[in-house]
Amino acid sequence: MPAHKRRYISGKVAWYFKFQAPGATRLHAVIIREHGFATKKEAEDVESIRRSDELKKYDLARAGATGVAAKLPTTLSMLLEEFFRQHVDEKLAPKTIERYHEMAACLAPELLAMPLGEITPLHLNREWTRLLKSGGHHRRTKPARPLSTKTVRNIAGVVSSAFGRAVHWGLVATNPVTNSEPPVPREHIKLALLPAEQMVMIDAAGGHGSCLRSWICAQRPARAAARSWLCAGRTSRASMPPLSVLLRRPTTE
Repeated sequence: MPAHKRRYISGKVAWYFKFQAPGATRLHAVIIREHGFATKKEAEDVESIRRSDELKKYDLARAGATGVAAKLPTTLSMLLEEFFRQHVDEKLAPKTIERYHEMAACLAPELLAMPLGEITPLHLNREWTRLLKSGGHHRRTKPARPLSTKTVRNIAGVVSSAFGRAVHWGLVATNPVTNSEPPVPREHIKLALLPAEQMVMIDAAGGHGSCLRSWICAQRPARAAARSWLCAGRTSRASMPPLSVLLRRPTTE
């Protein structure tokens, strides 16, 4: 509801409206307010006119800002906006576009405001550390929370892609992300069951063994690929206990 009532200590009642300006974001929120209306209808009528005017101004400014002779990006925030406009928003899938914008919103405002030529790998390393410690927020309670190493590395990938475009566009000479040290996610070791171990699993399933046997037969192509992965020396099964020990059926008396 755009119109709101305000009751003063004196008992006087006044109406006002507020709404978010077109193009505003979470990092750069712009709220438009106007006070002093005697009735709710008066506030809503003025709000409708004001909202329409602000939308027209935004459309005109956006049309001028995206033209051929528009001002070149000079800060990281402007570079990301240009990168999204030229590459992300036009060429990627809707869900990918949404995720790119969400990751860019996690960057610190002071880093976004820095000139492109002054951003160094050290600045970026400080940002990766901050994101790991308190880069996110809880959806309900809103306090800061750590981000995972995978998420921080994905954010670094977005910044690196933007700087890569900036190098091609002649805005910067080098990409500072390449010399920074974003966190490396831990690689999870994946193992495949040997045929003898699959039989032990079927026996352990009891009455559901026939269903499990059908499922395992359907997974033969995936098991073959997993065995090839193991034979290629990616990891070792030496430290893994036999499956017969892990799935030992309890004895009944």
